Amino acid sequence: MTAEDEKRLILLAAIIRVGGSGSKKKVLDEVERAGLMKFTPYDLQTRRSRNELNWRNDLAYIRDHLVRDGHVSSAQWNSWTLTEMGKAYFASLAARLSSQRQFQHFNPDTIAAITELALDQQLSDENALSGETALIEGQQTQRWTNIYERNSQLRAAAIRVHGVVCMGCGFSFESTYGAIGSGFIEVHHIKPISSLGGSASVDPTTDLVVLCSNCHSIVHRKRPSPLSLDALRILVKGRS
Repeated sequence: MTAEDEKRLILLAAIIRVGGSGSKKKVLDEVERAGLMKFTPYDLQTRRSRNELNWRNDLAYIRDHLVRDGHVSSAQWNSWTLTEMGKAYFASLAARLSSQRQFQHFNPDTIAAITELALDQQLSDENALSGETALIEGQQTQRWTNIYERNSQLRAAAIRVHGVVCMGCGFSFESTYGAIGSGFIEVHHIKPISSLGGSASVDPTTDLVVLCSNCHSIVHRKRPSPLSLDALRILVKGRS
């Protein structure tokens, strides 16, 4: 992984952590808040021509590269938005972390969090059509960090139990987008996968819920433990 790849991974992770889209300030503030980057003395110096810290200016250039390659959209002014291609690219970069031993810019203390973030994206986009009521997942493989295996049948099992209407806000992709949204919903683990401690039985009825993309992003804004479904519903009700 090159130095630029590390910066791309950092920036994409920050965009995902703020819900998939955010202003330059919001995304870069999240890089710092989440401790995603190792800062050198150079990074913390101010670039006089822009009155901005070097690391923030450098990541802004990286964003331009991501836009050029189709991983981030620039359709809306001052909004850094992840594209579907960008989601897949982020997953491919995160998968390379397990074989990396040294980093120039990426903070290795956040590897586990980045790995889980990539797996959350993967589970949300899976389209498995069959499965059982109680399934096993979470078997760990020890490399540079723990890689958590997910059972692709869980998505289908959760949808059979809960349907495809968001359990947080009641949003339906099909009602809003028509046929293209039919059958789509994201699946959320009530208990983070990284806390399973090895193989564990997962019951879609009690351990999984279905959420729209917005609600799924919001429940993961609270780290390390996600918001509960009840807490999410209180937030939604309070805004209605």
